[in-house]
Amino acid sequence: MVKKQKNQKQKPNGFIIVASQFYEYYEAAHMLIDSLLDYMPEANIALFAHKEWTQDDSRCDDLYMVDDCPNHVRAKLACLSKTPFDKTVYLDADTFVQHEDVSKMFDFDSDLVFTNIRPYAGKIAKFIGGEMVLHGGVFGYKSTPRVLEFMDDWWKYYNKQRDGSWWPEGVQPKERLVNWDQLTLWWLTENTYSDLDISIYEDDARWNFVYIYKEDECKGPIVVWHYTLPLKKPADARSIN
Repeated sequence: MVKKQKNQKQKPNGFIIVASQFYEYYEAAHMLIDSLLDYMPEANIALFAHKEWTQDDSRCDDLYMVDDCPNHVRAKLACLSKTPFDKTVYLDADTFVQHEDVSKMFDFDSDLVFTNIRPYAGKIAKFIGGEMVLHGGVFGYKSTPRVLEFMDDWWKYYNKQRDGSWWPEGVQPKERLVNWDQLTLWWLTENTYSDLDISIYEDDARWNFVYIYKEDECKGPIVVWHYTLPLKKPADARSIN
């Protein structure tokens, strides 16, 4: 475990960014951090990545926190409950900040706040048994005991879903849904954690504008641009073994 903190006192607001497995994600995370600090120089940032990448990287020295994370395709789920902030905004590593309104992402009173999925921009949204509506790439949450318990269960049930030890009853087609952490998000928020207060960002697409969204999806200027990172073949990437 590697941890560096400017101050041991918990900060009220901050961003979490996670980079795992492929080194390209780590470099993308630093481009995201640079863009974030361009528009919000006072931002508190917790970066979760592999210690092999971070321990000798001076770019990490000025971050509020740097911590190690698992070598896992959905390492972010293991990191969410480890937030050092009272109120957190999670950003996928393959996003980019391009407007000063990023500071307004903490202006929510609910337990969690998301953007909506656009069905035309994903592999699947509606399925037998339900419909995924919450996008897991950018979201905010409070560090209440109930929310942090939810984050831990999101990680646990996603892994149970992947290894075949658990599956939501009545949900099909399994072969197209098994690798989706957003399916686990849907099931938990509809069932075990239906008591959580969940809201949607106003003019939500501007806070998580996926690169294939239609131009008229948001009224205001785009704040967070979400792209797809081209990855090298595993043999050519600086991956963690």
